[in-house]
Amino acid sequence: MSTREPTYWTLRLLCANAAGMTGFLLAFAVARDPAAALVAAVVVAGIGYAASSAVAEYAASAPHE
Repeated sequence: MSTREPTYWTLRLLCANAAGMTGFLLAFAVARDPAAALVAAVVVAGIGYAASSAVAEYAASAPHE
């Protein structure tokens, strides 16, 4: 069995992508302005990436059996 540590890179990107798409759709539904929705999506995606990075760091530091 491999002893390589997972990097959780895919998890981080998927969480950021999902958060960004959700932020875009919600902002567009409220503001009806594509530019404002795009800015909101970028901000929310950044927050999603940071949050998923924290979760991934916690998961990586957990003891492995």
